[in-house]
Amino acid sequence: MFARTVVTAAALALSSVSPVLALQPQLSEDGFNPAALAALDAQLDALAAQGHRPGYAAIIARGEEIVFTAEAGFSDLENATPFTIDTPVRIASMTKPVTVLAAMMLVENGELGLDDPVSDYIPSFADMQVAVSPMANADGQIETRPASTQMTVRHLMTHTAGLGYLFEAESDLGRLYLENSLYVGEGNLEARMEQLSGLILYSDPGERWFYSYSNDVLGRVVEVASETPFEDFMEERIFEPLGMHSTGFFFEDTDLSEEDMSPLYIHTETGEMVEFEQGNPDWASGGGGLVSTGTDYIRFAMMLANGGALGDVRLVQPETLMQMGSPQVTTEQLGGGWGAASYGFGLAVVLPPLEGQEPQGVPGDISWGGMFDTDFFASPATGVSAVLMTQIQPGPHRPEPRSSDVFRPMVYGSMVFED
Repeated sequence: MFARTVVTAAALALSSVSPVLALQPQLSEDGFNPAALAALDAQLDALAAQGHRPGYAAIIARGEEIVFTAEAGFSDLENATPFTIDTPVRIASMTKPVTVLAAMMLVENGELGLDDPVSDYIPSFADMQVAVSPMANADGQIETRPASTQMTVRHLMTHTAGLGYLFEAESDLGRLYLENSLYVGEGNLEARMEQLSGLILYSDPGERWFYSYSNDVLGRVVEVASETPFEDFMEERIFEPLGMHSTGFFFEDTDLSEEDMSPLYIHTETGEMVEFEQGNPDWASGGGGLVSTGTDYIRFAMMLANGGALGDVRLVQPETLMQMGSPQVTTEQLGGGWGAASYGFGLAVVLPPLEGQEPQGVPGDISWGGMFDTDFFASPATGVSAVLMTQIQPGPHRPEPRSSDVFRPMVYGSMVFED
């Protein structure tokens, strides 16, 4: 019952601003409706109190000013440790936009080309095989053929490389990827890529969008192209300049210790939340290995909303960021289901809605979320950025809706636009 109420409130919040978003996405001088922000604060408190998630931390910024924070529930239920904007969490796939930004920094500097073959940097990706069918034949083998196109850096940035991942277990090929998960076993980033290159592609590179290990491969490309360990590149070129001192792949690269980490929880069939044992990867996973906090990640989001700069620090030129935040895949490659959104380089991109489509924010807004229900978006048109942190494992008993389905519409619903 409560979940249905949340969905209705969220939908109303989005629909109340959608005509303005489509026609004139200019914030007023005040920017936000205080009552709507108070409603968001109360909603997060209510969701945490009802066991929807253990706790939340939310931050909204406009330009380089933090205009709203909310903290609800607990990061550690057993010890009643409050969940705060400084609580370190596993951000999982919110690592991906950071990895793509790192690669785009090299592209902008001429050290990497979007259409460079991946094999220029990882030779074992030179002769990839494609599955004729994702199901094994009568002999129990997955039949293959040589890939008809070379996998490129562009394919990695757009999830069109043909690689698989962890979320498809219906086919024999999907099970092959699960059995060879990069998140088990031993080895550094280089070793994991050698393991991955021995697997079979779902499709020819460039054929279709398929969520994948692409950004993990991209991390290794950054490492080779820059002649710098990937974790060091991220620390020296992104985190340190932006003042993100609590973000990194390894605790020794941050101001954190492992004891600071928020536990990860999962819902049981009775609705109780219990700890779920999940360590962070012990290698620099560009697809999902970063630890961060709300106060750190909002700095990354602000940089995106501000055209590639934060304060006196510029990571990329506005033109480079515009390329990241522009649609880079076709509707045919996406295969439908995206509505008024597309995919750029490492980011979902909001499009002007067509007739009959639900708006998904201000056109040009960019966003992504993480497996453990973290979420963010950045709005270059308005200068607004927003981050939501929590820490919950997906599972059959996890209450719906996802946090982003509550958070984003309520943030948009709080934004006051000029007449």
